[in-house]
Amino acid sequence: MPVQGIHHVSAITKEVLDNHDFYTQILGLRLVKKTVNQDDTAMYHLFYGDYEGTPGTDITFFEISGSSKFQPGTNSISRTIFRVPTREALEYFKGRLREKGVHTGGITDRAGRPYMNFSDLEGQRLALIVDDQYVASEPFAGGGIPEEYAITGIKAVEITVQYLKPMVLFLEMLGGDVQGGWSDESEEVEVRFGSDSIFVTESRSSSIEKEGYGSVHHFALRVPDETALEEVLDIVNAEKWRNSGIVDRFYFKSIYIKSIGNLTIEIATDTPGFTVDERPEALGESLSLPPELEKDRDFIELYSLPIN
Repeated sequence: MPVQGIHHVSAITKEVLDNHDFYTQILGLRLVKKTVNQDDTAMYHLFYGDYEGTPGTDITFFEISGSSKFQPGTNSISRTIFRVPTREALEYFKGRLREKGVHTGGITDRAGRPYMNFSDLEGQRLALIVDDQYVASEPFAGGGIPEEYAITGIKAVEITVQYLKPMVLFLEMLGGDVQGGWSDESEEVEVRFGSDSIFVTESRSSSIEKEGYGSVHHFALRVPDETALEEVLDIVNAEKWRNSGIVDRFYFKSIYIKSIGNLTIEIATDTPGFTVDERPEALGESLSLPPELEKDRDFIELYSLPIN
């Protein structure tokens, strides 16, 4: 199977300026693409990642200014887990976050690695995990963070579902590799795509998560190119999963699949990437629009808040 790992996670924010400050000045990520939601140009779509916006490093946010706070529950993408290179980096972020008034959990162990939960200022559920083997990104180290402690990318996504087995089987269909033994009694299973992980957690609550600011809208798995994307589409269609077909997002091409629990899982190409319309050193500095939206630039910029 051509699926190689996590491509990005897309979440919802209500306060885009506070969101920008948190992810660039507190977490030290780089704003690598400042664009709009191509399906609703009234909202920003911001991408934060490493220096070049390498696939697998990006968390993205749709700005929905009138949204209500999410109501947590099952059938949700319930946590985004970033990589840091060492235990010392994890300890550094524990102190840094607490100094900034951000509540964190204690350092524990997950999948055999040091790990810590925390949330952003809107309740977005996040975590840090140590991964000293990952070298596929160029960390940005913004906000005064020492380079040796910088976040290196997204290691894992946690999914909470009412019934674990169907989601595990769905991820296996996409080429995921289940780690360790599991059974119908298992409450959590790790499914690996390359060096990245999806943690599937079962919660048979009748309370379904209600989307809003602080929640994740969808996450994307990555494939190298459109040929690989077409291969995934053939598999998804053969198994009769509802999907969008191939959608051209200019920076990548995607398929959006409605999976177990009505969760949206995207498959996105690595190419052409964010440097298709900006130089690497200038990423995120200007409002980027795909060619079909350029005719509306004056109108879009008129109602877009300046983000520096």
